[in-house]
Amino acid sequence: MSDSWNEGYFTDEGYTYSYSREINPVFQRFCLLLRGFTSLESADGHHCELGFGQGVSINIHAAANPGSYVGTDFHPGQAAHANALATAWNSDAKLYDDSFEQLLARDDLPQFDSISLHGIWTWVSRDNQKLIVEFARRHLKPGGLLYISYNCFPGWSPSAPLRHLFSLHDRFANHTAVRPDQRIDAALQFSEALLAANPNYAGTAPNLDAKLQSIKAQNRQYVAHEYFNRDWNCMYFTDVVDALAPAKLDYATTAVPLDSVDPLNLNAQGMDFLEGIEHPIVREQARDYFVNQHFRRDLYVRGANRLSAAEQRQAMFNTRFVLLQVAESVSDTISGPAGEATLQAEVYGPVLDALAANAYAPKTLRQISGAVPSMLYDDLVQAITVLVGMGAVAPCQSEAAEQRVQQRCSTLNLQLCKRSLLSNKIQVLASPVTGGGVPVSRFQQLFLISIKQGNKHPAQWAQLVWAILSEQGEVLVKDNAPLTTAEENIAELTEQAQAFAETSLVILKALGIV
Repeated sequence: MSDSWNEGYFTDEGYTYSYSREINPVFQRFCLLLRGFTSLESADGHHCELGFGQGVSINIHAAANPGSYVGTDFHPGQAAHANALATAWNSDAKLYDDSFEQLLARDDLPQFDSISLHGIWTWVSRDNQKLIVEFARRHLKPGGLLYISYNCFPGWSPSAPLRHLFSLHDRFANHTAVRPDQRIDAALQFSEALLAANPNYAGTAPNLDAKLQSIKAQNRQYVAHEYFNRDWNCMYFTDVVDALAPAKLDYATTAVPLDSVDPLNLNAQGMDFLEGIEHPIVREQARDYFVNQHFRRDLYVRGANRLSAAEQRQAMFNTRFVLLQVAESVSDTISGPAGEATLQAEVYGPVLDALAANAYAPKTLRQISGAVPSMLYDDLVQAITVLVGMGAVAPCQSEAAEQRVQQRCSTLNLQLCKRSLLSNKIQVLASPVTGGGVPVSRFQQLFLISIKQGNKHPAQWAQLVWAILSEQGEVLVKDNAPLTTAEENIAELTEQAQAFAETSLVILKALGIV
């Protein structure tokens, strides 16, 4: 394929249909609040996503948040998919297939409250990086936030030469009549053979073969876009700080709540060392060495302003939170760069009980605090932070915002569930409560269709799913073996439907999805 429009980006294989919570404005504002920064929150805010892939995240956020959305992804097939989904739920989002240069030349764009780019920065040219910075300089409001994620050093130092081998082989190999997945496999086999020949490089980078085997097992769409683009500009954290400075962007924090829980990330020596570094940028860069950071998810603000301790406390107390899974299923362990930790039952048990009360309805931190009056404020905030970081809990938007977007989410979710009749590509639905996406499997979406049709019993839901699967010539797999009879498939689907009724359904109701 010619590079005339793709500029070296691997476009022969479409990107995955994944969802990213870090692009959710509600989640972004919580991450800033957690570190004591102010943020814009407008009922009619404008948001932008650069490089939206298949458009799953931007469609969900456009439905689940008040305001308007603009986005671009220069792969026309992906832009077409994103627009088809947007049209299906009557979205007014403006989704283009512009290059960054073309987007920058537009004169019909608003000033944005937020600009997000997930998995883009590393994989575009330095010229395109400059265009992104200029776009933020022109179009991000004072006080607006920018989310950016990227591969970084020092974590990538051992594996960077391996990635270069993949790209090199793909660039110069003969691609005549070879499918994209075959090209990827050929590059991986070439690299495996090179390592087997015992080059000196392999001795300087431990566990390279294990890394390569891990890559071979990954989704080929992901591998294509992660490792096979011509441009790959891995940077240190401070390189990105310097690159964004012309847009008047100040580093605020990461979009990883668990980063604020030091014992999960650092040993005692590391905490003591970093405590002695006064400059926040130097401290953050040094921290990357202690955790061996290889991928950063960062939030910058155009004019970062700090909240007072009292303002931050009040804002935290007013923030609503909701469980994303039944309380009993929340893991009691959590892992971080410093190792594994066990959640203290005497702390997390009462917090989970408080969140589960009243059929899992969202609750403000003040309400949760009232339910556990003996718990200190700092302990409560850390418990909530850990639960959000684990993906067991999500921060919520205001009730007023929730009501404004309820119908839009319902319309989008119906369209997504209808797509599950034929495909399992998109396994996420939009929550008006969290402003973001919630994992919902294909079968669960089909159960929701059955419920929508008025069927109240799990056995009826299972029958609908089996009717769809059998017509498409599909069967379930259990214990690594296909279920061959209708009776076996229906029995397994009924078991799954019963579990869905007893657990997931109460959560989806609390999230405004049912």
